[in-house]
Order: sequence, then structure tokens, then C-alpha cells
Amino acid sequence: MDYNEMPLGLGVAITSNRAAMDRFVDMSDNEKKDFIERSRSAMSEKEIDRLVNSLVEEEEEPHFDLDEAKNLFDGPSIG
Repeated sequence: MDYNEMPLGLGVAITSNRAAMDRFVDMSDNEKKDFIERSRSAMSEKEIDRLVNSLVEEEEEPHFDLDEAKNLFDGPSIG
């Protein structure tokens, strides 16, 4: 991967987010190229930040606790 191909704004955004940088480094060369290409369509700094933050958000698995959901229906009954 030639990091000279990376847009400056993307490079700054990735290096300012340690978790995103770690995730980016672990990506394959093809994944990195795809990510860089997606960043080229970003029109603002906010869009680039959102894209970089998505690297970290993708790693997190949603946590669903079914016991908590059952507790929503506990309580006094109406009839």
C-alpha cells in the first residue's frame, strides 16, 4: 500500500483517532484502497470524520440482553 495515495484530510483524521488508526492498519490492502476511495467522495471534514469513526463503530457488536427486555413487561397487572 502506497500511503502517498491517501488524501491529506483522511490521513489527519485517521491519525487523530487511535482506535480507527489501529483498525485501518489491520485492514488488507484491498480494504484500505476501498476505504480511501470512499473518502474521496467526502465533501466536508464532518463527512471524513464520520467515515473514520465508522471504522471503530463497525468493530463493536450490539449487545442485547433478553432478560432486560422481559423486565419491561413486569409490574402490576391491570386486570
